[in-house]
Amino acid sequence: MYKNNIYIENYEEVAAMGGDIGVCLDKYDYKHGLKHNDLARAQYCHWRATVTGVPELLSMPYKNLLIENGFLQG
Repeated sequence: MYKNNIYIENYEEVAAMGGDIGVCLDKYDYKHGLKHNDLARAQYCHWRATVTGVPELLSMPYKNLLIENGFLQG
């Protein structure tokens, strides 16, 4: 779905961080010295929502970001 997304590639480690998705991503970024990347986070949330079947995992701001960047249709 999204190639070269660090969060998707390391899903098991991200998920094991504990907390909601945002907290897990913050912890992962901190552990690996990564800068906050809203587009990569939006892609990860969309991927998780698709895999789990829980559309609520993708917030409206992230959905809009994916639309603006051509990853989803509006």
